[in-house]
Amino acid sequence: MRVLRWVLYACLFGLGVAAGGYLLIRISFSGTHAVVPPVVGLTSAQAQFEARRAHLLFAVQDERYDLTTPKGNVVTQNPPAGMEARRGNTLAVVLSKGIERVDMPDVLGRRMDEAQIGLRQARVRLVSTAFIHGPQPAQTVLAQDPPPDAVVPRDSDVSLLVSAGPPSYVFVTPDLSGMPAQRAQLELQGYGIQAASVRTVKDPSAPPGTVAGQTPAPGMPLGRQDMVQLTVSGP
Repeated sequence: MRVLRWVLYACLFGLGVAAGGYLLIRISFSGTHAVVPPVVGLTSAQAQFEARRAHLLFAVQDERYDLTTPKGNVVTQNPPAGMEARRGNTLAVVLSKGIERVDMPDVLGRRMDEAQIGLRQARVRLVSTAFIHGPQPAQTVLAQDPPPDAVVPRDSDVSLLVSAGPPSYVFVTPDLSGMPAQRAQLELQGYGIQAASVRTVKDPSAPPGTVAGQTPAPGMPLGRQDMVQLTVSGP
């Protein structure tokens, strides 16, 4: 019985020594280490203050442009927040340079393909293109937004208004039947249309040299790019 009691005392003593040793190590460790504070989003001065409170040195490692973080605020930190670091170690941060701004290029009067290259080189994005008929050649840039030489954030959206070329007018094909061939051709030229061909046929019912038939037929739609074939009665 006495032996068991001494064994129990020895076990308790051993546990006490172990617990005391762990506590001593923990106290010693906590006295030389600190928890890294979160400083992302803070100003440089605020981040430096937090680093000093945690007994850490502070250093600005780099600066870079950032679309969301204000200029002068912390974008990233190393070591990360929440980690344990030895006191006196350095908390390194990257600061924001704010939003990078670029000069909007002047693409007015340029062809669409040339304008696209110029916009890419200026590091802005073409997101919208509208077309309108006008006297300018097709694919010519007529307007842009933002305007030329404006200072805008990098990757800004750009919209262009582009010429679709002169409008394509549509007429009603006139009735040329019975007209002298020369007069019929002049009539078509008044619409800006050229006769594609003049074919001569014998037609006793029509006076010689007059239009006996036509394609398209009278009343059909006719565009300036279309051609008219005339059939003229011969002698």
